Amino acid sequence: MKQLGFTHESQHNESKEWYTPPYIFEALGLRFDTDPASPGKEFVPWIPVARHITRQENGLITPWTGRVWLNPPYGQDTPKWVRLFADYPDGIMIVFARTDTRWFHDYATKCDAMLFIRSRVKFIRADGKRGQGAGAGSMLLANGRECVQAICASGLGFPVMRSASFSIPYSMPAVHLTSV
Repeated sequence: MKQLGFTHESQHNESKEWYTPPYIFEALGLRFDTDPASPGKEFVPWIPVARHITRQENGLITPWTGRVWLNPPYGQDTPKWVRLFADYPDGIMIVFARTDTRWFHDYATKCDAMLFIRSRVKFIRADGKRGQGAGAGSMLLANGRECVQAICASGLGFPVMRSASFSIPYSMPAVHLTSV
């Protein structure tokens, strides 16, 4: 079987459903309008989002509206999700911090900001229990002023900003990537 490069992808018959834990949203302090990769509100009632686009609606083709929260399915479709998000003007996305991948360099670096999360995220499993630390570090990608400010103020890790045009609302300096 071909390895896809994501260590939490099972080579066995296990669930790939891993939900963002509540502490991420508490730290961000934002409400979202759309989650284009939601398992459904009944599975993730803690996510502060108005509209849940599920697998059946296919968030890769269903139009997104308003501020987006995105925890996409990881694996071979990750580049598609990151590409769509990079072109979207307002939202936050969580993905593995795979800086060695083509999708990172082609798409993630086009976002307004990214934040490398300090420790490995303990995602919530499909059975509702907290999992062990993820198989790799994670990062948040952000587009839009309020989302950039939210990740920078979250205290979740180290922010890197694409443009110096956004102000950082706290004392930790961010790296600005003005030449990218």
